[in-house]
Amino acid sequence: MVDVRNDTQAVSTTSVEVAIDQEARDGRRTIIIRNTSPNAIDIITLNLGGRIAVAGSGIVLRQNDVFIDSNDSGYICHQNQIMAICKTINGTLSIMER
Repeated sequence: MVDVRNDTQAVSTTSVEVAIDQEARDGRRTIIIRNTSPNAIDIITLNLGGRIAVAGSGIVLRQNDVFIDSNDSGYICHQNQIMAICKTINGTLSIMER
């Protein structure tokens, strides 16, 4: 049976881990991260690879924007840690990974 994660995570003005490193585990096949923050000014930035997220430097998700990564045709989904930071204290991400 495949473990599936479906949850939300608060993101503030300090870099926080939103997805753990999967290299030592069975591996991540898909990850979907959506900025479900309540306000348009709650802009969230993702950093792949375990480095501290810096607002505006990396994958920028405005309200309702989505980051998707999945295995396909020999490509392997990002397996390392994913960090996030929000421009405000009110950020929220919806995360699905399997």
